[in-house]
Amino acid sequence: MSDTINAKGNKYGNAGSRTRKLIFFGLILLVVALIAYAVAVSLSASNDTGGRTPLAQASGVEVGGSLVGKPVPNFTLTSIGSPSVAFKLSQFIGHPIVLNFFASWCIPCKTELPEFAALSKSESGKVEFLGVDENDTRTAGSAILSQSGVGYPTAFDGSGKLAKAYHLIGLPTTLFINSKGVVVEDIAGQITSSMLSADIAKIIGS
Repeated sequence: MSDTINAKGNKYGNAGSRTRKLIFFGLILLVVALIAYAVAVSLSASNDTGGRTPLAQASGVEVGGSLVGKPVPNFTLTSIGSPSVAFKLSQFIGHPIVLNFFASWCIPCKTELPEFAALSKSESGKVEFLGVDENDTRTAGSAILSQSGVGYPTAFDGSGKLAKAYHLIGLPTTLFINSKGVVVEDIAGQITSSMLSADIAKIIGS
């Protein structure tokens, strides 16, 4: 009789053990699947921004559209290094201009700024490089410029008030403006050195 009970106990005990193992492995597979899904969504979101850091939420305005083929809007700000010094875009019209919007918290901006710094020196006398620090602090913006070797004129737009007028959907954004003050190219996202050189050639020749 006891042998029969033990046999049944072993039978049910083995079945329970197998069930627990199946549940355990099932939970592991579920966790792995959820992690894989989260990674896929994250990569998709990164690709969708085209190497730029979204700005719309930070600036609190609706943006979008393109300025290509249109006169570039003028602005009056202050120099990032000197709050008492006015900085007007109009004072540079008459020369080809590379206008770069950036911020210290923008990772793609940090990557491309050294390229801008280098080309601003090699193309000196041919094109004006200008920067605008968006939604930032003067201290942080000045620090990233120093780290990147940027020496060209840079304005400070701490509140992001230019976002709407310049259709900024993210940072970095770079406008290529010919000597007549017309926007020839408008690029949202990180720019490589070769892209930068090609677009500079466009505005010098237009």
